Amino acid sequence: MAIMLPIISINHAPIQHDRAIKGIVLLALGIVASLGLFAWLQQLNTEQQRLNADLQQMQAPTAMPKLNGKESQAKQQEIAAVQAAMHELALPWQRLFLALENIKDNEIKLASIEPNPRQHKLRITANTNEVVNMFKYVRSLSEQPIFNDVLLMSHEFHHDQPMPVHFVVEAAWVPQP
Repeated sequence: MAIMLPIISINHAPIQHDRAIKGIVLLALGIVASLGLFAWLQQLNTEQQRLNADLQQMQAPTAMPKLNGKESQAKQQEIAAVQAAMHELALPWQRLFLALENIKDNEIKLASIEPNPRQHKLRITANTNEVVNMFKYVRSLSEQPIFNDVLLMSHEFHHDQPMPVHFVVEAAWVPQP
C-alpha cells in the first residue's frame, strides 16, 4: 500500500498580471498622446493654409482706380519722391558700426552717435583721459574707408571727471551706390 502524496506544482516564474496592466496603461497613454499630436498637427495645417491664403492675398496686385493723365503723373511723381526720401534716409548702419568697431582704442568711450542722413554725416561724442588719445581717434576714423572729411568739431577739458577730455567729431560717410 503505497501512500500517494499530493502533486505539488513548483512555478518560479512571476505572475504576469502586473506586467499586463502596465502594458495596457502604456498602450492607452500612447493612443491618447497620438490623438493629441494628430489634433495639434491638424490645427497647425489649418493655420498654415490660412497664412498662405493671407500671403497670396497680400501679393496679389490690388486694383488701382483709373486715373486720368494728370493724376497719374502726379501720383508717379509722389511715389518717386517718397522712394527718393526713403533711399536718402536709409542708413548704412552695418558699415558704420563695423568701421567704428574696427578702431581698437580702449582709452576712448563713445557717449553718443548722431547720424544726419541728408548730409551723410555722423556726429560722434566721446570721452578720453588724454588729448593725445583724442587725436589718435580722429586719425583712426579718417583712415576708415567709409569715412571722409573727418573733423574735430569741439573739445572741452573737465578736471573733475574721470575722463576729463570731452570731444565731438563729425565724419561724412561715403554713400554706397
